[in-house]
Amino acid sequence: MSEAKIYVKSITFNDGNTYEFDHSDIIVFTGANNSGKSQVLHDIMNYFSNKNIPRIVANNIILENTGDIEELKSKCVNRNGMYFLGRINIYHPDSLNEMWNNKDLHQIAPYFVNHLSTENRLQAASPIRAFDAVNDNPLNPIQELYINDKKEAELSTLFHQAFNTDIIINRGAGSMIPIHVGQTPVKESGEDRVSIAYLSKLKELPQIQNQGDGMRSFTGILLDTFTSNHSITLIDEPEAFLHPPQARLLGKMLVKNSPCSRQLFISTHSEDFLKGLLDTDNKNIKVIRINRVDNINHMNILNNKEITTFWNDSILRYSNILSGLFHSKVVICESDTDCRFYQAMLNTIHNEDEVGSDILFTHCGGKQRLKTVISALKSLNVKTITIADIDILNDCTTFREVTESTGIKWTDIETYWTIINGYVKDQRAQLETSEVKQQIEQILGKVTVQQLPVSIADNIKKVIKLSSAWSKVKETGKSFFTGESYKAFLSLYDICKKNGLLIVPVGELECFYKPDSNHGTKWVNNVLETVNLKNNPELNDARKFVEEILTI
Repeated sequence: MSEAKIYVKSITFNDGNTYEFDHSDIIVFTGANNSGKSQVLHDIMNYFSNKNIPRIVANNIILENTGDIEELKSKCVNRNGMYFLGRINIYHPDSLNEMWNNKDLHQIAPYFVNHLSTENRLQAASPIRAFDAVNDNPLNPIQELYINDKKEAELSTLFHQAFNTDIIINRGAGSMIPIHVGQTPVKESGEDRVSIAYLSKLKELPQIQNQGDGMRSFTGILLDTFTSNHSITLIDEPEAFLHPPQARLLGKMLVKNSPCSRQLFISTHSEDFLKGLLDTDNKNIKVIRINRVDNINHMNILNNKEITTFWNDSILRYSNILSGLFHSKVVICESDTDCRFYQAMLNTIHNEDEVGSDILFTHCGGKQRLKTVISALKSLNVKTITIADIDILNDCTTFREVTESTGIKWTDIETYWTIINGYVKDQRAQLETSEVKQQIEQILGKVTVQQLPVSIADNIKKVIKLSSAWSKVKETGKSFFTGESYKAFLSLYDICKKNGLLIVPVGELECFYKPDSNHGTKWVNNVLETVNLKNNPELNDARKFVEEILTI
């Protein structure tokens, strides 16, 4: 007989979107605070208890069953011709057959589903009453470990990875079955796990229910996820009470150790936990971001192909960009230096708790990666604002890719860009070709070592930049343009701004405060440490520019 199981086939949400799920899918709900992540799980659970209960986010849930009804009956306790399925449900054989065959499954489904809320998993590791291990089926994960040495060892290994200590089932504690925490006692010659001497050593170890919330929650998830036969498991904020490394490790464990025929529905607000899931390169992970607008919860799914593209980029993989899934707005910059300055300016102008707390500043490591980050976040309906230095206009390919990723049609801005580019090309460069050659020769003439020093290479790059008028544009910003080119820039700027792309009007970051002649990290460190960001008149342009982040 094939094993009887029930799964969620599809869910239709209150935004009208319907998503179908496979039997081994791990579905992760993300979003900003109060977006509806936990409510989805409550809606699913409410459907199992009473399908007529109104649901808030998950409007319609379709179930499907697999396997043999006779196998399901074998899991039941038969008393006087009535089937006891689990602890509560009692069925007449004919009723059970009718529900299974006619797909009227919501009454049977509670037997196959488990909801691990933050509250109940703290209690999951508390001692459970002992049972007749020969005649009765285990009704609790701890009872399952009591009769299954292999699973106990597997869970102890996982627990040890997170906390560097073991968990041990006490099989000789009388009417209750507790779990102890610590180094597993050594069995001396002639001892086994129920020997008085061994149990005495075990009794000296603390019990899990007396440990911190992190250990208790972690154990509760391990118990219910890896020992139960539920085909559907709902986990609300699995990262709760855990340190970031433990949250990431738990994400890996849930993917690697979950049976292939079990669905996991998870709500999370942890970037670390989500990274742990993605680290496993599992093909069955679906990330759904919820964006709540009034009473509608808009669902946006990131499929495996998009996840793989995003996760294979090492710069993005080791950045904080995934945190954008849990914020209402993400500001994407070219570099970390940009992020630090703009975020500091925004927090200075406005109370951070009121404005900045739900805005994430992140960088992507250069203009060429802007389109990748924009596309990934926009596919999940994350509101994005991109800040780019004015020289993004210098490279037609990069500029077009970035603008199109924001939703701008190239035909709407091509004329403006052509006017701007033509004007810059007609302007005299700061250095003619002969001057560039002369300066590079002078720089190279000072090199006395075989391997070219990095500082020398940087100086050569600076000279090469002076061979184009774009270097002057970056120093002066929009004031470089005149007449038709100036009008074209203003028109282009407005279109880009409406679509979430802010072009630095003064040229580049360092032009917001010219009294400091440094560049990059040194510039931003000096400005943040020595300049009054709130009142210094030299930063008026910067304040106006940062204010635009809030208006988009």
